[in-house]
Amino acid sequence: MSNIKDLIRELAKGDGEAYGLICTVDSVDKEARTVDCTPIDEGAPLLGVNLQANQGSSFGVVSFPRVGSYVVVGFVADGSAGVVLLTDNIESVEITTAEDKSRAVIDDDGVRINVGNDTSAELTADGIVLNGGSLGGLVKVEELTGRLNTIENDINSLKSVFTGWVPAPQDGGAALKSSVASWAGQRLTPTKRGDYENEKVKQ
Repeated sequence: MSNIKDLIRELAKGDGEAYGLICTVDSVDKEARTVDCTPIDEGAPLLGVNLQANQGSSFGVVSFPRVGSYVVVGFVADGSAGVVLLTDNIESVEITTAEDKSRAVIDDDGVRINVGNDTSAELTADGIVLNGGSLGGLVKVEELTGRLNTIENDINSLKSVFTGWVPAPQDGGAALKSSVASWAGQRLTPTKRGDYENEKVKQ
């Protein structure tokens, strides 16, 4: 059994040792998911260094380093293929699932998440926007509840006036008018959208 383990380890080693170089980033190609960089030991520039295991892939997790930042480029065997192993300062990170059903981008502007064709969330310094934000800001429940309570109390006051009113024959409604006068004199303030809308969270 131990001979099989040793054999697997030998096969996994490949033809040479892995090694790494510390480089500074000269340019970033987000389409190709590669960088051009220069080793800090002043060696020859490295062109088209992969940012992920499969350069031709359009999914997975990719960290895009900033131009001028440091990266560690790893090489295997003869050094013909390099890949960025570590980054010093990133400009953005993209995460995409294999069938492109879900995608997340994190950068200096914020975080954007898309799931399917019609579900999205965007978090920025300005606030949060869900599914495009076409419905406006989220409702502030406490403020809306207070406004509804004001209207409900007003209606209840009117009901109390009517339940306590006793019709008087031949008064032409004077008794009712007198009972309703105090209620009618208290005008409600028209509701404004800003009274209960949270503009920092839009849906």
